Amino acid sequence: MDPPACSEIGGRNKEEPESFQACFSQGLKQLRHAQELCNATLVAGGKRFSCNRALLASVSPYFQAVFTRGFKESQDGEVQLKDMDPVPLQSLLAYLYTGELEPTPETAEDLFVAASRLQVLPALEHLNRYLKRRLSVENCLRLYRLAHDHNDTVLLSATLPYVGLHFASLSEHEDFPHLDLGALSGILASSHLAVPSEMDVYRAVRRWVTANPAERSSALRGLLRLLRFPLLTAAEAAEVQADAVTLDPRVELRWEGLDGAGRLRATQGLRQGMFREEIVCIKVPRLRDIVSGNSDMDCYMECVDPATGSRTALPPLELLALPGCTTLGHKLYLSGGKLSDGSYSQALHEYDSLADAWTQLPAMSTPRSVHMLLTCQQNLFALSGWNESGPLVSAESFDTAGQTWSPVASLPIILRFSASASFRSKLYLIGGDADSDEVVYQGILVYDVRSDSWAEMPLGFGLYGAAALTTEAGICIIGGFFSRQASPPYPSRRFSQLLPCTPRCFFMQEDGVVSPEFPVPPLPLPLAFAGAALCQGKVYVMGGVCQSRTHDAIYHWEPGEAAWTQYPQNLTGCGKIVRRVLKCVTLKVPEPRVKVLLQESAVSRVAVGLTEAKESAGKEGG
Repeated sequence: MDPPACSEIGGRNKEEPESFQACFSQGLKQLRHAQELCNATLVAGGKRFSCNRALLASVSPYFQAVFTRGFKESQDGEVQLKDMDPVPLQSLLAYLYTGELEPTPETAEDLFVAASRLQVLPALEHLNRYLKRRLSVENCLRLYRLAHDHNDTVLLSATLPYVGLHFASLSEHEDFPHLDLGALSGILASSHLAVPSEMDVYRAVRRWVTANPAERSSALRGLLRLLRFPLLTAAEAAEVQADAVTLDPRVELRWEGLDGAGRLRATQGLRQGMFREEIVCIKVPRLRDIVSGNSDMDCYMECVDPATGSRTALPPLELLALPGCTTLGHKLYLSGGKLSDGSYSQALHEYDSLADAWTQLPAMSTPRSVHMLLTCQQNLFALSGWNESGPLVSAESFDTAGQTWSPVASLPIILRFSASASFRSKLYLIGGDADSDEVVYQGILVYDVRSDSWAEMPLGFGLYGAAALTTEAGICIIGGFFSRQASPPYPSRRFSQLLPCTPRCFFMQEDGVVSPEFPVPPLPLPLAFAGAALCQGKVYVMGGVCQSRTHDAIYHWEPGEAAWTQYPQNLTGCGKIVRRVLKCVTLKVPEPRVKVLLQESAVSRVAVGLTEAKESAGKEGG
């Protein structure tokens, strides 16, 4: 007897061939309906569920171990799932056979618990996406506890920053005292807490302890170790010392004199609420100035707070043009560039927003200008560019901890004026000028930091002079000169004279594929060589050129909005930055209170740790 066709298994009869995925799905549904080929039984809550062990093992490391490592269950096929709710289990099994899982606010958390315990990975991924979309102030503490209890790094990475952002109100929430010690410690250790003062963190600790002092006072000493005492004023530190003793008489704080720099070294960094994000705007020459060698190529930088519109000029730096720039936390890095005498620089400068000062760091091995400078895994990467010898394919990396430069793999092709961004452990160069004959590159160069290797991916269209920035969803690419066809060489004319600007914006995923899941509205007008930065939850686009003319408007867009909004101010009103193409990066700038605290020349008493005042009492209290 011949085996039935896929269409017959699925109860369908059609002449056109079916895909393997469709055939497989149809067959599983039929097998489930007929209860055939069931060689395993799951028992939960007194109910028995027949299923196929190969199907379970293919999607769950838990079931793979149960059925392949000589356990009793691998012999008789019956798996006892103690304390497992049969209702979500039934839904998960239905999902494995049908591919259909429709969580609701009432069922999603129970499904997550079951999928986590049984390690049903595709269901867990689906539920993570659902829960992250539904994060709110009301449920974030509960979902954080859920992620912490099941050690789910995906859900933790979403809930912990959300809890931190709303920490001030959540520390007063009715769910807060119900956190266990481990979950609370995870929050207190986080830099995501949006608190203006470390006193807010101490008050949250106090509220948690006093909710059940008989059982929790012994945990106070461990929790206090998570406080960043050097970020307290002397008066606040004295208040903590006096108050902590009332909660547990065995606690005694140890004090040490620190100066402003010492305060910062003794902490794990500032909490999120102690700094604000600002956009550093860097004036760079227009494209025609680069070609003509116009002498008006000075470098001017200022911080713009988009929430208030305030602008603060950075301390002056040696005049240069076309530097690479990037940020890492509260530090801004400028590398290379073209000096006023026409020579090329290999210097690396670091601006520290906490000290409000520039420092010159070890220089690059190669002078570079118009190069890409990106940050990834606490390292800086200087890529491509050009100098007196012409265009470069070399690249090098700076270890910010060790303060040393090292060569990395060279680019496979000459590439300039690409949109560049880092995402996870990779660097992306999108489009650009592909060689000395000025051919628009229809591809993406991807550098893997872990393997020190480059790969090429097709883009499907030419893109030149676009902006790129990294978000949680992927890389957002904005504007640029655009062409759907490969460009032939034009030795006497620039791309800006030949290719049209585009208002198009799009998201790109890690694999280089344009993502339709995160639509970005087109810009109000076509722009290339614009500055772009993600700041305070919004994407900002500044300046640029539109059909070879400089543009001075500023636009912003928040994910979920249908269109871009024009900012009330424009570049004409930004000090010296007038009608110029910009480079823009986001920098963490300390709030005035914290800046004063860290810049104090001397501090008489600052708490930096704690000890037990009475060792014997500590042992007796356990």
